[in-house]
Amino acid sequence: MWTFLACPAPGGGRPMNRFIADLGVEGETAFAAVVDGLRLLERKYWTRPQFDVLHGKRYQGMGEIRFDGDAKTYRVFGYFGPNKLQFTMLMGHEKKRSLKHEMDLAAQRRDFAEANTGLLYEFEF
Repeated sequence: MWTFLACPAPGGGRPMNRFIADLGVEGETAFAAVVDGLRLLERKYWTRPQFDVLHGKRYQGMGEIRFDGDAKTYRVFGYFGPNKLQFTMLMGHEKKRSLKHEMDLAAQRRDFAEANTGLLYEFEF
């Protein structure tokens, strides 16, 4: 079974907690259902529509949890690790035409998380 971790922001605060708090009931329920489903699956079954890998050298090992709710589409960026059967969530966003800027921020946060694994916390909601 997978464990989901979250990474605090380099300056403090918990962006994943804020993201979830800002979701409506439908969005939060949809996110919980997707995470609960992924938690039980082998990595090879983490596929669309609930999950997709990010492409590009800068995003190696990263992916996005995908879900809809509250008449919106959302993405939660994260990476596999730091340990086996762990996925670390970095930040969540409403899906827009392009999330390149947000993906770059998530890659920076991944670098921070990998250098500061002691700050990661188990994500429960």
